[in-house]
Amino acid sequence: MTLAFSPVFRRILALAILAILLLLGAEAVGWVMDEYDAAQSSAQRLQDAIQRRQQAEAKFAELEAQLAALKQHQASAVGFLQSPTESLAAAELQSRIKSSVEAAHGDLRSTQILPGRDEGGFRRVSIRGQIVVDMAAMQRLFYELEASTPFLFVDNVEVRARATSRQRVQGENPQLDVRFDLSGYLRRATS
Repeated sequence: MTLAFSPVFRRILALAILAILLLLGAEAVGWVMDEYDAAQSSAQRLQDAIQRRQQAEAKFAELEAQLAALKQHQASAVGFLQSPTESLAAAELQSRIKSSVEAAHGDLRSTQILPGRDEGGFRRVSIRGQIVVDMAAMQRLFYELEASTPFLFVDNVEVRARATSRQRVQGENPQLDVRFDLSGYLRRATS
């Protein structure tokens, strides 16, 4: 049995079906547009993340290069006085002489800062010291000064015996008046 509808009813039915199809199509288009927007947003976030990663890699490479340069600079600075100025370096040398003489049980008479001078790419800082010690203490003192870091150099050594008649008789280790220059080097600032 087939249903026979009037032409007006068929037109209304056709329009209703068309309206339902249009609504379903609009809903599908809306869903597709929402998915597209979500995909675009996700793609933009991923693109931003890739860009941040590339920037981080570039920054990391730059920091690695700086670290390598700092390590090389630090390695090349071994042996130099670390004070930022010549006057502080001279004070560091005076302190070094004082502590070394005290450790050797000697007597520090005086220290004098000598004028600095340029030698090659470096600045030489020197101190003249005058001490009273015995022979064994003098040897320990000079060894301690020259064998340590930063590298120090003992120069212009003058030694005079202060032996008294009592020391000569008893064979004691005589006290010595010792005058010497102690030098170290500062690296010149590179710009």
